[in-house]
Amino acid sequence: MADAPTPIMFAIVTTDKDAVHGGMAPVFVAPNEIERDRVAMWLSRITNAIVHDLHNGTVILTVNQSEPG
Repeated sequence: MADAPTPIMFAIVTTDKDAVHGGMAPVFVAPNEIERDRVAMWLSRITNAIVHDLHNGTVILTVNQSEPG
């Protein structure tokens, strides 16, 4: 059985810039939830990332780490 790919955090999109501290992922601050969802949708389409809603005004986008060939 093959190991599952490791998801890595790709980006954070939030409506509350004070809720996000530290880390290596870029943070996009949106003025409201509609804009947050729009930015997350376009980032996920462009990068083939998966969007995860944290239900606190923040969504994170993850991509699966590729295995070395």
